[in-house]
Amino acid sequence: MSASETIPFAHGAPTAAPTAHATAGHGHGHGHGAAMAPPKASGETTHAIVFREAGKLGTHDASLREANADEVVVDTKFSSISAGTERLIYAGKLPGFPMLRFPLVPGYESVGIVARVGSDVTDVAVGDAVFVGGSMCYTDVAGVFGGNAARLIKRASQVVPLHGIALSVAPLLALAATSLHGVRRLGEVRGLRVCVLGMGAIGQFAARFLVAAGAHVTCADVSAVRLADSSDGCERLDVSTTPIDEALQDLDAVFEATGKSELIAACARAVRPGGSIVLLSYYDELRTPFVDLFVKEVSLLVAREWAHTDLLAARDMLAAGTISVGRMADHIVPIADYQAAYRTAFEDPSVPKVILQWA
Repeated sequence: MSASETIPFAHGAPTAAPTAHATAGHGHGHGHGAAMAPPKASGETTHAIVFREAGKLGTHDASLREANADEVVVDTKFSSISAGTERLIYAGKLPGFPMLRFPLVPGYESVGIVARVGSDVTDVAVGDAVFVGGSMCYTDVAGVFGGNAARLIKRASQVVPLHGIALSVAPLLALAATSLHGVRRLGEVRGLRVCVLGMGAIGQFAARFLVAAGAHVTCADVSAVRLADSSDGCERLDVSTTPIDEALQDLDAVFEATGKSELIAACARAVRPGGSIVLLSYYDELRTPFVDLFVKEVSLLVAREWAHTDLLAARDMLAAGTISVGRMADHIVPIADYQAAYRTAFEDPSVPKVILQWA
């Protein structure tokens, strides 16, 4: 979707219940799951963002299922819009999910306060501030990945206590963990010459983790605004005027964070023989000439999703101040203005992240 296209936003409840429920998993941090029996409604509802059908955005008081003994109920304070993934879902074109069903609740980057705990829960308490990476807790709509709602249900072992991170910043844990997972795919990076191509939120976090780990980092983008927001300690390259493979040579690795697979060939020409390209984005398909990879025996490393250990590590580094979020948490929009929030997230590339404030 280009920035010039108009998105047909619409108010209202879903027009039909889904024929199958999607899992609370996906390519950046939640994992695919098996089909489940229809959940039992609890009698409670929660206000939620819904994609009523492809191209239709609205809200709905969604029916909540009963919570299990090993789960917690969380009242959402902030959640963020994952522009890349949610744009694909909104268009009904999420790769790898041929059974995608509408209406659905999007989102997988939520934080809130624990309101109730199940009888088997011992390590999370009422009042704890936690991160929730999506939720499959509805009986009348699907969760793909279910995080943009006022109340969520999640297994206690899967929530992440914030340890002092501000609630308004904590939705960024998902992107931070995804970026950290990609950096870890390369192994030891201290002393390596690397470039991060694409200074969206994923690229910005990757650059920050790489600088903190001792790599020599060049941040590259076509936008002067995004380059200005990139990590301290890195060099900056405007690839709108100088292509990456003309400006840089013999890099140990390039982290591709634009989501444009047609740039892989240029990345290959910028790395040394035997170098690596880490794919930080989620691609519909890869389109690149093979010869540029073949000649230098370049390795393609795919970063599928975060692991729980990545979330914990990213949490600890943010809490300790080892890395910063820059201005990625600056654009906060009240939930009442959700339509404007989605327009900004989908159409304004100068805003790295849009965060919804629920309460």
